[in-house]
Amino acid sequence: MSMMSEIESLMTEVGASSSYRIVNVGGKSLYVEGIKNLVDLKSEQIQFGLKNHLLTIVGNNLKIKYLDKTTAVIDGEIKEVITK
Repeated sequence: MSMMSEIESLMTEVGASSSYRIVNVGGKSLYVEGIKNLVDLKSEQIQFGLKNHLLTIVGNNLKIKYLDKTTAVIDGEIKEVITK
């Protein structure tokens, strides 16, 4: 078993499709794959455009800890994750 597979087995997967993956780590960190663009950045809400969806992360003291072309890690008090 790979390290990522072991880590994923310990996390709660919020959403997944063939174009994106979202993993919530205890409501304190969120791992997102499949990002196309950053839409909105506030300490209470962060939005990303995905291939066919809009991802909204709602919480307190939200910060982007890591961001590259397709992947992000968000830290803070994550209250809700919405995909539309």
